[in-house]
Amino acid sequence: MQIDDKLIRVIDNLTNAVNVCYEVDNTSDDYDKSCPFATGYSKSAMNAAIDDLSQIVTQLREVK
Repeated sequence: MQIDDKLIRVIDNLTNAVNVCYEVDNTSDDYDKSCPFATGYSKSAMNAAIDDLSQIVTQLREVK
């Protein structure tokens, strides 16, 4: 996968996580709008971003 495609994926995943956080509604019975769901989703997105960015750094260092 190209570096720019990886970066776009990181941006998209983090944007989706931010949107999930904005949609939290403590008065709703919908689990997808709960704080625990948003926390788990965001943690997953951040861990994926760390992994993707680490891979990008490794890939860039190999090119030098």
